[in-house]
Amino acid sequence: MSDLTVAFASPAEAQSCFRALLTAFGAPGQAVPMGETLIPPSGLSTAAAATLLTLADTTTPISVAAPESVREWIRFHIGAPLVTPDKSSFYFTATRPPLATLQQGSEVAPEASTTLLLDVPTLQSGVRCRIAGPGLPAPLEVRLPLDRAFVVEWQMQQRIFPRGVDVILCAESTLIALPRSLRIEEI
Repeated sequence: MSDLTVAFASPAEAQSCFRALLTAFGAPGQAVPMGETLIPPSGLSTAAAATLLTLADTTTPISVAAPESVREWIRFHIGAPLVTPDKSSFYFTATRPPLATLQQGSEVAPEASTTLLLDVPTLQSGVRCRIAGPGLPAPLEVRLPLDRAFVVEWQMQQRIFPRGVDVILCAESTLIALPRSLRIEEI
Protein backbone atom coordinates (compact mmCIF):
# COMPACT_ATOMS: atom_id res chain seq x y z
CA MET A 1 0.00 0.00 0.00
CA SER A 2 1.26 3.52 -0.77
CA ASP A 3 1.63 6.33 1.71
CA LEU A 4 -1.86 7.38 2.73
CA THR A 5 -2.61 10.96 3.67
CA VAL A 6 -4.93 11.80 6.55
CA ALA A 7 -8.62 12.54 6.19
CA PHE A 8 -10.57 14.97 8.39
CA ALA A 9 -8.61 16.16 11.39
CA SER A 10 -11.73 16.56 13.54
CA PRO A 11 -15.50 16.05 13.58
CA ALA A 12 -15.86 19.84 13.23
CA GLU A 13 -14.16 19.66 9.83
CA ALA A 14 -16.61 17.00 8.67
CA GLN A 15 -19.53 19.15 9.89
CA SER A 16 -18.11 22.16 8.07
CA CYS A 17 -17.91 20.18 4.82
CA PHE A 18 -21.49 18.97 5.24
CA ARG A 19 -22.66 22.58 5.69
CA ALA A 20 -20.63 23.59 2.60
CA LEU A 21 -22.37 20.88 0.53
CA LEU A 22 -25.77 22.07 1.74
CA THR A 23 -24.78 25.61 0.74
CA ALA A 24 -23.60 24.44 -2.71
CA PHE A 25 -26.82 22.54 -3.45
CA GLY A 26 -28.92 25.39 -2.04
CA ALA A 27 -27.12 27.93 -4.25
CA PRO A 28 -26.45 25.99 -7.47
CA GLY A 29 -23.89 27.33 -9.90
CA GLN A 30 -21.98 29.21 -7.21
CA ALA A 31 -18.46 28.23 -6.12
CA VAL A 32 -18.20 27.03 -2.51
CA PRO A 33 -14.90 26.36 -0.66
CA MET A 34 -14.60 22.94 0.93
CA GLY A 35 -12.22 20.75 2.95
CA GLU A 36 -9.26 23.05 2.67
CA THR A 37 -7.14 21.23 5.26
CA LEU A 38 -7.40 17.81 3.60
CA ILE A 39 -4.38 16.48 1.73
CA PRO A 40 -5.70 13.86 -0.69
CA PRO A 41 -3.44 11.87 -3.00
CA SER A 42 -2.48 13.20 -6.41
CA GLY A 43 -5.37 12.76 -8.84
CA LEU A 44 -8.07 13.56 -6.27
CA SER A 45 -9.00 17.18 -5.62
CA THR A 46 -9.52 18.37 -2.07
CA ALA A 47 -13.16 19.23 -2.88
CA ALA A 48 -13.89 15.75 -4.26
CA ALA A 49 -12.12 14.06 -1.33
CA ALA A 50 -14.10 16.12 1.18
CA THR A 51 -17.37 15.37 -0.65
CA LEU A 52 -16.74 11.62 -0.63
CA LEU A 53 -15.67 11.63 3.03
CA THR A 54 -18.80 13.59 3.93
CA LEU A 55 -21.43 11.73 1.91
CA ALA A 56 -20.15 8.17 1.45
CA ASP A 57 -19.71 5.28 3.86
CA THR A 58 -19.02 1.54 3.80
CA THR A 59 -22.35 0.86 2.05
CA THR A 60 -21.97 3.47 -0.71
CA PRO A 61 -20.95 2.06 -4.10
CA ILE A 62 -18.32 4.34 -5.64
CA SER A 63 -16.72 4.24 -9.07
CA VAL A 64 -13.29 5.81 -9.46
CA ALA A 65 -11.53 6.65 -12.71
CA ALA A 66 -8.25 7.70 -11.13
CA PRO A 67 -4.82 6.31 -10.18
CA GLU A 68 -4.58 3.34 -7.80
CA SER A 69 -3.40 5.67 -5.00
CA VAL A 70 -6.81 7.38 -5.11
CA ARG A 71 -8.60 4.04 -5.00
CA GLU A 72 -6.47 2.98 -2.00
CA TRP A 73 -7.21 6.26 -0.22
CA ILE A 74 -10.96 5.79 -0.72
CA ARG A 75 -10.82 2.14 0.40
CA PHE A 76 -8.84 3.07 3.52
CA HIS A 77 -10.76 6.18 4.61
CA ILE A 78 -14.29 5.27 3.49
CA GLY A 79 -14.28 1.49 3.08
CA ALA A 80 -16.76 1.86 0.24
CA PRO A 81 -17.17 -0.87 -2.36
CA LEU A 82 -15.59 0.14 -5.68
CA VAL A 83 -17.87 -0.66 -8.63
CA THR A 84 -18.38 0.15 -12.31
CA PRO A 85 -19.82 3.61 -13.16
CA ASP A 86 -23.24 2.23 -14.12
CA LYS A 87 -23.68 0.72 -10.64
CA SER A 88 -22.32 3.60 -8.56
CA SER A 89 -23.93 6.08 -6.21
CA PHE A 90 -20.91 8.35 -6.76
CA TYR A 91 -18.65 8.39 -9.78
CA PHE A 92 -15.36 10.28 -9.47
CA THR A 93 -13.56 11.09 -12.70
CA ALA A 94 -11.65 13.82 -14.52
CA THR A 95 -13.18 12.82 -17.87
CA ARG A 96 -16.86 13.59 -18.30
CA PRO A 97 -18.92 10.53 -19.22
CA PRO A 98 -22.22 10.78 -21.11
CA LEU A 99 -24.89 11.38 -18.45
CA ALA A 100 -27.12 8.67 -19.95
CA THR A 101 -24.50 6.00 -19.08
CA LEU A 102 -24.98 6.62 -15.36
CA GLN A 103 -27.78 5.45 -13.08
CA GLN A 104 -30.80 7.73 -13.51
CA GLY A 105 -32.89 6.44 -10.62
CA SER A 106 -36.54 5.56 -11.12
CA GLU A 107 -39.90 7.27 -10.75
CA VAL A 108 -40.34 5.50 -7.40
CA ALA A 109 -36.73 5.99 -6.25
CA PRO A 110 -35.16 8.97 -8.04
CA GLU A 111 -32.50 9.11 -5.30
CA ALA A 112 -31.09 5.82 -6.62
CA SER A 113 -29.17 7.73 -9.28
CA THR A 114 -25.47 8.48 -9.60
CA THR A 115 -23.90 11.71 -8.42
CA LEU A 116 -21.06 12.62 -10.76
CA LEU A 117 -18.02 14.19 -9.09
CA LEU A 118 -16.12 15.70 -11.97
CA ASP A 119 -12.61 16.98 -11.29
CA VAL A 120 -11.86 19.95 -13.54
CA PRO A 121 -8.76 22.17 -13.76
CA THR A 122 -10.66 25.36 -12.91
CA LEU A 123 -14.15 26.63 -12.18
CA GLN A 124 -13.37 30.03 -13.71
CA SER A 125 -13.84 29.29 -17.42
CA GLY A 126 -16.02 27.34 -19.79
CA VAL A 127 -19.34 27.56 -21.58
CA ARG A 128 -21.48 30.61 -20.76
CA CYS A 129 -24.79 29.38 -19.42
CA ARG A 130 -27.98 30.64 -17.90
CA ILE A 131 -29.15 28.52 -15.00
CA ALA A 132 -32.50 28.62 -13.24
CA GLY A 133 -34.37 26.51 -10.76
CA PRO A 134 -34.84 25.84 -7.04
CA GLY A 135 -32.36 27.74 -4.88
CA LEU A 136 -32.07 30.62 -7.33
CA PRO A 137 -34.40 33.60 -6.90
CA ALA A 138 -33.72 34.61 -10.52
CA PRO A 139 -31.86 33.08 -13.47
CA LEU A 140 -28.10 33.35 -13.11
CA GLU A 141 -25.43 33.65 -15.80
CA VAL A 142 -22.36 31.53 -15.09
CA ARG A 143 -19.45 29.89 -16.85
CA LEU A 144 -19.44 26.13 -16.42
CA PRO A 145 -16.20 24.21 -17.10
CA LEU A 146 -18.02 21.77 -19.36
CA ASP A 147 -18.47 21.16 -23.07
CA ARG A 148 -21.50 22.15 -25.14
CA ALA A 149 -22.56 18.49 -25.41
CA PHE A 150 -23.06 18.48 -21.63
CA VAL A 151 -25.67 21.24 -21.91
CA VAL A 152 -27.57 19.23 -24.54
CA GLU A 153 -27.39 16.06 -22.40
CA TRP A 154 -28.54 18.02 -19.35
CA GLN A 155 -31.56 19.34 -21.25
CA MET A 156 -32.43 15.79 -22.36
CA GLN A 157 -32.13 14.68 -18.74
CA GLN A 158 -34.68 17.35 -17.75
CA ARG A 159 -37.33 15.40 -19.68
CA ILE A 160 -37.11 12.50 -17.20
CA PHE A 161 -37.12 14.60 -14.01
CA PRO A 162 -37.26 13.71 -11.08
CA ARG A 163 -34.91 11.05 -12.40
CA GLY A 164 -31.43 12.12 -13.51
CA VAL A 165 -27.86 12.70 -12.42
CA ASP A 166 -26.65 15.36 -9.99
CA VAL A 167 -23.22 16.82 -10.84
CA ILE A 168 -20.58 18.27 -8.54
CA LEU A 169 -17.78 20.12 -10.31
CA CYS A 170 -14.59 20.03 -8.23
CA ALA A 171 -11.45 22.13 -8.71
CA GLU A 172 -8.81 22.13 -5.99
CA SER A 173 -10.68 22.96 -2.75
CA THR A 174 -13.78 24.50 -4.34
CA LEU A 175 -16.91 23.01 -5.85
CA ILE A 176 -20.07 23.91 -7.76
CA ALA A 177 -23.22 21.81 -7.37
CA LEU A 178 -25.58 21.22 -10.27
CA PRO A 179 -28.68 19.46 -8.88
CA ARG A 180 -30.82 17.68 -11.47
CA SER A 181 -33.67 20.14 -10.85
CA LEU A 182 -31.56 22.91 -12.39
CA ARG A 183 -32.36 24.19 -15.88
CA ILE A 184 -29.24 24.96 -17.93
CA GLU A 185 -29.07 26.65 -21.32
CA GLU A 186 -26.09 27.92 -23.27
CA ILE A 187 -26.00 31.68 -23.97
